[in-house]
Amino acid sequence: MNKLTTNPLKAAFESQPIMLQLNALESTRPLPDTATSSRKFLQILASIATIGLVEPLIVVRVERDDDRFRILDGRLRIEALRRLGMNEAMCLIATDDEAYTYNKHISRLTSAHDARMIAKAIERGVPRERIASVLGIEINTVKRRASLLEGITDEAAALLADKACPASTFKALKLMKPLRQMEAVELMCGQGNFTSAFARAILAATPPERLECGTRVRGKRRKEVSEQLANLERELATLQATVAQTDERYGVEHLHLTVSAAYIATLLRNERVARWLMDHHPDFATQFDNISQEARHARSVADSREPRPKNFRRIGGKPPSTAAPR
Repeated sequence: MNKLTTNPLKAAFESQPIMLQLNALESTRPLPDTATSSRKFLQILASIATIGLVEPLIVVRVERDDDRFRILDGRLRIEALRRLGMNEAMCLIATDDEAYTYNKHISRLTSAHDARMIAKAIERGVPRERIASVLGIEINTVKRRASLLEGITDEAAALLADKACPASTFKALKLMKPLRQMEAVELMCGQGNFTSAFARAILAATPPERLECGTRVRGKRRKEVSEQLANLERELATLQATVAQTDERYGVEHLHLTVSAAYIATLLRNERVARWLMDHHPDFATQFDNISQEARHARSVADSREPRPKNFRRIGGKPPSTAAPR
């Protein structure tokens, strides 16, 4: 029996991380002026100062210089290490230079993921004060994030797990019963809108019997509820306009595609054109032949259908009588 021969997969990183001097690392572009004053950088700085570097830096070797490395991911961490007086860092060495594509493979942390991680850390006995110190936030913020998913059904939480939802969106969903939560989440996913304003508008349009604590919503002022309903109507109107534009664009593009396919089929009926394509661009010739066959098939199907009866109306006169002459 013949054995299957396969090519070994190339590893994305070298097998072992190594400690590198920060002076041996270089970047293709400087940090923006506002990067070191951002909230994210302050959290990284607090985390490294409290528990050290958790995630290794991603670097790649510089060609023709084995002692130099180019940074693919981790410029903020390197700046934090330098400000804390550290001279080396743990690094993973990539086997390919993905300076322009590496960040596309990174999954950003959403609010749901953040809440789940904090809640698990608390369950495992990590003090809230330590979590707050590592993340550079207040203890009340830790408590609020840990309870973010409390009152959210598992199905709704799964749908929103990888969505960029603000905390106020989850707050609005908690006021709804489980079935209404699912309806609201599916509506937000369908429209790609996870803003708190849209969630509050759905909440305002929810009947009281489908709310967990209806008195809290019924006690709102009439003006606020009407404004939220107006926001919902505007969102739906925008969606309808988008669908109408998509339908119109689809019709035009379908017309262009039909004309182009018919033109390609006409060209391929010319033997000299078909022979030249096959000699110089066989891959194009194969694709054009497939398009031509599909166009002929679609035209034959359309021609085989029975024509629809049409009722013509005579202008400026009476319609012709179908009765037999007397």
